[in-house]
Amino acid sequence: MSWQIEIPIIVRTLIDDFGDIPTYSDDRLLQIIAVAAKYVQFDVVLERSYEIDVSNPNISPDPTSVSDEIFISLVGLKAACIVDQSSLRTRAALEGIRASLGSANLSISNSLQGLITILEKGSCASYDELVSHWDVQNATAIAAVLSPFVGNTFNPRYVLRGNIRSNSYIDGNSFYS
Repeated sequence: MSWQIEIPIIVRTLIDDFGDIPTYSDDRLLQIIAVAAKYVQFDVVLERSYEIDVSNPNISPDPTSVSDEIFISLVGLKAACIVDQSSLRTRAALEGIRASLGSANLSISNSLQGLITILEKGSCASYDELVSHWDVQNATAIAAVLSPFVGNTFNPRYVLRGNIRSNSYIDGNSFYS
């Protein structure tokens, strides 16, 4: 299937995994993409519905053959977000490790801030923004209730009575008794 070639390229680009020896195997990346596709179908209502198999990574019909660009983009971003969150968990588990052997010392600390920034501004943030814009852009059932607005500072003394403002309650009782 074509999605098994195209979407992993998108994800590898987003997570910068194009080294000579990639961090994630193709099989592991396909599994992450299938999980991401499940999440996308929960988060967004699209024109097409897909059959997603997570245990044997498969998406049918092939989203690349039907040119479902929004689904492909959302799945790529969500998969990259899952990978980034996994990296953060791994680094958080290693944070604060100290080892020493004789005069040699190894200290790993304060390495999480970069990953936290990636989560806040990277794939996860892009996915959330795209999902929120998609929902608003393609809203089909919109209704509004229009009425006079009464704010928290409403004072009934300033209700207009004809051409003058009233200093009394609606039933005629005065504010100043």
